[in-house]
Amino acid sequence: MSEGEAGDRRVGVLLAFSGMLAVSTDSFFIRLADVDGYDVTFWVGVFTAVSLFSLITIRQRRSPVAGIRTGGPPLWVAAALQAGSTSVFVLAVTKTSVANVVVIIAAAPLTAAGFAWLLLRERTSRRVWIAIAVSMVGIIVVVSGSAGGGTLTGDLLAVAAIIQFGLSLVVLRRHPDVDRMLMVAIAGVGMAVIAAAPGTLWGHSAKTWVALTLMGFIFGPLARVLIAEAPKHLPAAEVGLFAPVETVAATLWAWLFFAEAPPATTVIGGFVIVAAVLWGTAAPSRSARASS
Repeated sequence: MSEGEAGDRRVGVLLAFSGMLAVSTDSFFIRLADVDGYDVTFWVGVFTAVSLFSLITIRQRRSPVAGIRTGGPPLWVAAALQAGSTSVFVLAVTKTSVANVVVIIAAAPLTAAGFAWLLLRERTSRRVWIAIAVSMVGIIVVVSGSAGGGTLTGDLLAVAAIIQFGLSLVVLRRHPDVDRMLMVAIAGVGMAVIAAAPGTLWGHSAKTWVALTLMGFIFGPLARVLIAEAPKHLPAAEVGLFAPVETVAATLWAWLFFAEAPPATTVIGGFVIVAAVLWGTAAPSRSARASS
């Protein structure tokens, strides 16, 4: 691996890790908002669209309409998958136990690797597969004492979230020229459309508005743009490998802000997950996309 390739890989690792760390705040803000999942989905979508469309206009000094017109099907497919994944994730957190969602979201590396192989013929190295397997063990340890407290509806929504997430990584890997910021902005509009009818959009408390604003204007868009950028530099499976980082970080936020001290199983499992991710991304990737 050349020095340039190594540097590109380091960028991808930093983007994926930072994005998953930022997205770990989702469950914190959803809990802090303490309203129906559709309300969260609608306002986070609106705030995401407003913030990113404004930023695009300021940075590019032109209307985002030009980018929308030239983006083509990959832009719209990626945006639709992003909107769907985020929407059902929010609903899952409000309809099942966080532990159950964590278990299911932990399968994201497997779905990303599977879709990358099926659709791109992108092979995943043995090292990454081992890291994925070890991270799964860590997740099982984390939730060994708390899983089973959710509902089937919420669990199925979480499954839908990781399927769409895995597919979105593959689309973004296949089409590196897709404008990531514009894609997330369009996804925000999609989220608002999805949740407008079933949501109760007004009459929230000040605390709810603070949570929705922070999640929608800052942390949510930042997280999703960073994650969307990562497939430019790393194979889809390796980007997905960072998903369990959310498990450890989300547990830490609950401990710091809601005084929920993690049990010993969470601490042990967290160490296993972090070790697996670090080991799996430490060596140069041997993933390769088969020639068409």
